[in-house]
Amino acid sequence: MRTVVCHFFNEEYLLPWWLAHHRRIFDHGIMIDYNSTDESRRIIQEMCPDWEIVTTRNAYFDSACIDREVEDYERTCTGWRMALNVTEFLYGNVAQLDKIVIPAQHFLGNYVFTQPRNGAPHELTYSRPLHEQVSFGYYETDPRPCEKLNLGLRASRSIHNYPVAYAREGGRHWYQMPTLDDLAIFYYGYAVLNEEGIARKLQIKTKMSPEEQNARGSEHPNMVTREKFLANIDRYHRSRCSDLGGVLARIARHQYAAAPAL
Repeated sequence: MRTVVCHFFNEEYLLPWWLAHHRRIFDHGIMIDYNSTDESRRIIQEMCPDWEIVTTRNAYFDSACIDREVEDYERTCTGWRMALNVTEFLYGNVAQLDKIVIPAQHFLGNYVFTQPRNGAPHELTYSRPLHEQVSFGYYETDPRPCEKLNLGLRASRSIHNYPVAYAREGGRHWYQMPTLDDLAIFYYGYAVLNEEGIARKLQIKTKMSPEEQNARGSEHPNMVTREKFLANIDRYHRSRCSDLGGVLARIARHQYAAAPAL
């Protein structure tokens, strides 16, 4: 059994790609709705009718509250489980996990994607998975320092077959080095820079409590202005990117078999 736990708020733009991809991997999903006002719930119901949609118990989208709620839902699961955002796509050799019968936890690194400097916003279609449409990115090689999250850099995610406690600092991010090189997260939070993609990022601050806003400050990646968001991508991410088409094909082959030669 494999279960994904995902919290969401007004994610109708990315959800069609995210659900189409993860229903290939997970037997079940627990989708925690932070009182969305768009079509997110309908999209989940139509694409993954057997998955659970639950309304959050939290008033705000604060890290500690999210972590404790995710922990509680994960305790109801059996087998492998992990927490993902709608910007995070699990890719690679998931089948290897089914051979592990003892309690185990693995940490997964991130491939981070954006669009080239001065490039036009990606013209994306739901008829193709995102990895076939976006390939300009980099692999995050050092996820350990906690302060990197404030720059929008990506720490490891965890997939585990027993309940875990998420850290008070870092939460569902883990500062351990990745333990598998053929299983990874493809992060698309900086890849979709059209109006829909930018709007989904900027709306997050409306769900953060005054306490969280004061504690994290204006430099927190969920508190930035439109200008700061785009400037951070240019400063901290684009310079590290190259075309990863070959890497994507190698990792994605586990979920998307290559078409037979004619």
